[in-house]
Amino acid sequence: MRIFLLTFLTVCVFRVSAAPETPFRHGRLDNGLTYYIRATGASAGKADFYLVQNVGALMEEEHQNGLAHVLEHMAFHATEHFPEGVPAFLKRRGIQDLNAYTGADETVYHIDGVPTTDGGLVDSCLLILHDWSGFLQLRADEMEIERKVILEERRQGMDLSQRMQSQLNAYLYNHSKYATHDVIGTPEVLNHFTADEVRAYYHDFYRPDQQAVIVLGDIDPDAVEAGVKRLFAGIPKRVNAKPRVTYAIPDNEEPQYCRLIDEDIPQNAVVLMKRFRKPEFRTLGEQVKDQLCREFYNQIVGERLNDFIQEEDALFLSAQAGVHDLVRHYEGQNIAITPLPGMEKEAVRQVLEQLERIHRYAITDQKLKELTDNYRLGLKQSAAMLRRMPNSVYLKVYQDHFLLGYPLAEVAEKLDAAWHLLDSIDSRAVHAWLDRWNAGDLNRIYAVQGNNPDYPFPDSETLTRLLREARQSSPAPYVQAVADTLPSLMDFTPVAGRIVKTKRLKGPGAEEWTLSNGAKVYYKHNDYESGAFNLLAGSPGGRSLLPAEDLPSADALNTLFLQYGLYKYPARLLNAIMRGHNIDINIDLGERSESISCSSTRDDAEIAFQFFHLTVVHPRFSRPDFDKYVRANKIQRTYAKPTTDDSIASVMQELHTLPSPRIRKTDTAYYAAMDYDRMVEIYDERFRNAADFAFYLVGDLPREEARRLVELYIASLPARNVRETPVHHRYASTASATRDIRLGLPEEKYMVSIEYKNHLKTKASDKICFHVLQKHFDNLFRQIIREDEGGSYGVQLHTEAEDYPFYDQTFAVQFESSQAKGPRMRQIVHDQIRQFIEEGISEDDAEYYLLVLKQEHQKAFAEKNVAYWTENLQFYNRTHTQLDDPRYFDGIIDQIRAKDIVAFARKFFDTAQCIDVVIY
Repeated sequence: MRIFLLTFLTVCVFRVSAAPETPFRHGRLDNGLTYYIRATGASAGKADFYLVQNVGALMEEEHQNGLAHVLEHMAFHATEHFPEGVPAFLKRRGIQDLNAYTGADETVYHIDGVPTTDGGLVDSCLLILHDWSGFLQLRADEMEIERKVILEERRQGMDLSQRMQSQLNAYLYNHSKYATHDVIGTPEVLNHFTADEVRAYYHDFYRPDQQAVIVLGDIDPDAVEAGVKRLFAGIPKRVNAKPRVTYAIPDNEEPQYCRLIDEDIPQNAVVLMKRFRKPEFRTLGEQVKDQLCREFYNQIVGERLNDFIQEEDALFLSAQAGVHDLVRHYEGQNIAITPLPGMEKEAVRQVLEQLERIHRYAITDQKLKELTDNYRLGLKQSAAMLRRMPNSVYLKVYQDHFLLGYPLAEVAEKLDAAWHLLDSIDSRAVHAWLDRWNAGDLNRIYAVQGNNPDYPFPDSETLTRLLREARQSSPAPYVQAVADTLPSLMDFTPVAGRIVKTKRLKGPGAEEWTLSNGAKVYYKHNDYESGAFNLLAGSPGGRSLLPAEDLPSADALNTLFLQYGLYKYPARLLNAIMRGHNIDINIDLGERSESISCSSTRDDAEIAFQFFHLTVVHPRFSRPDFDKYVRANKIQRTYAKPTTDDSIASVMQELHTLPSPRIRKTDTAYYAAMDYDRMVEIYDERFRNAADFAFYLVGDLPREEARRLVELYIASLPARNVRETPVHHRYASTASATRDIRLGLPEEKYMVSIEYKNHLKTKASDKICFHVLQKHFDNLFRQIIREDEGGSYGVQLHTEAEDYPFYDQTFAVQFESSQAKGPRMRQIVHDQIRQFIEEGISEDDAEYYLLVLKQEHQKAFAEKNVAYWTENLQFYNRTHTQLDDPRYFDGIIDQIRAKDIVAFARKFFDTAQCIDVVIY
């Protein structure tokens, strides 16, 4: 159950005192280029570099549709100072994290995680931004490479979601340029554009007055500012520059109505939208208040619709509603409804009436006081993050200032503004925000979707009438949940147990406490995240100890637990009791283990431990709610049409797994097999034996307080003198297979999946060699299949090497191609693996990949936070060593040579199972 979720981090966090000298530099050069430079503490010794362009796909002429995106690709080829391309230069220095994206109104390039101890490398990254800003070589031969890649990107992107979006855009954006210029471009332009057309667009819009340089990280702001001025001030201001037009979406007086029909849509849905312009924010306060009102409105609507589904006879399977960003200067209301089969009109009426009820009766001062109080807790909790605030927070602030004209302020100022504005967010404020856009029917869009072109969906007139009738309806007020009279979550005091033995664990600097009920607690104080802690309880066994016929009931437990409350309190009342507390608790019944996790803060430790205790001793189950869940899913599966994705999943499961009664399709029979009484019994069997659990308590919770809470709430948990061991069920097929399966995929798609699996008894050095193989083949397949052949937009290479509970290695290659090129791309994978086994890898390449692994390892272990220590203590409990033990990495990586990598590759591939599947 998520009691508190802070989603406003990119806008505000908390109040702090500003430093006497801000580590921030901002300015605008004479040629129009804007810069934002800030020293941050997100990652010691690292910095991120961004070039933000206030131009995107909307600046294209019709014959240029797609060229803004082509230019983004060309930035990774030759530039004035990097003739071999920026990626090649950075690769030699162990930097791989660079990328870019193109939007309708902007294009952003970035390089992340650059070491700042090397001043020359910082200067080089500024030089890269300089070259990206207007000094691309734009060679015709390199454009031909990207032409093929982008055509494959377009093919791969045409999945169900994109096909539906393409149909919808004309209506959502009322046939404006936002509808016709979708970034990826048209096949006609992509197939036939010339180098001169790309250069013309580049000349028109890649210029200083439309660009911003942003540098964030562990830097000297003065030195970086001097570097920006030195490199960028000499770029001449463009004379007679082409205007940068801001595009609007014309109003539609009458609702736009569209039918989105596709054979892969599994079930019918109705979506009602309303588009409206954002206000122009003149002050920081206006911006933050608008964001807060939207945030709280969406939360209230989501909670109330969820309550209705759980507590009433809903005529819909799901419903979501809220206000979200659309495109620059526009946002919109979105109401998405998945009705019960044949009940489209009735479901729409029911949801609209509930929204009207929410608008009238749910947006109250009492509710908003609850939300703002919760928010203040989140702001306080985030205070400890300020010195380590993620660079993405600053990036958002500076991009919004440059691209949208939002007020420029330090993050601390925004936090302070939010803190004070929370007092003004009452029902009048949110209703005023709601009235700004909710009145009238201007700019409404209706979309109905399904797989049957002849289905009698409600028409536009019917949907308009339902909206009007809902506004004129007389919904009943809500009966408020009263929880203020309850002093605490628990109305009883557990009989405390004792810590009977304490053992010091010198390696991780932790303690092992043995409790009187047989449980063991591993405690580690860690203040990396000030005030935060995590309690994880894990026990071996899981689903593996259940017979096959009980597995559907076990899955229901995983899904439904805590949805309907806890102890004596239904969900809504429980939420009222818990308001103002920052607690996140979840259970998981996995294949080989079960676990309960609880994260909270030092201030909420008492009630968090109470919540944890009640989760074990007094879970809340509801037979009517269980029956409703089963019934709704049976209906959904009965009427859902199998999709192409379903067919692909079925094929892959058949090839990768053995027939087993423990592996079931999630069809109506699966839901019919769920049994309420057995679900409750499974919970008792799997979670109510504390003696078989290990508890990991990590975070900023003082030792004596932790011991008191453990004795009262953990040592008092029920226990049985039973220790369990998981059962190994064999699911995976060990046979190799090659299959070509025709499903009639759209866009002439050719999907390749080649997976090698083995079960070698590996050493730590073998795992490092395996990671080198992943790096090598990832680069190789990208170069050959993507760049040289233009055979795919991207090749996904996934490797995994496990030694617990079993030795298991996986090397999986997946990509999409065209039916014309796909067979050759498939063969390239096998040919390159064979060539590697025969010829090996050079010492230079091996040295480079090992360097990359060192950098990744260093980054992974840099932040020894609560999550790290929780994992480390589990590892220590199992192996009596720590994750960063030199025997696993630091002490052996320098001994690995190219011959070791090749030797392991031969051992792995020569004996591996290979499942080679093509679906087209």
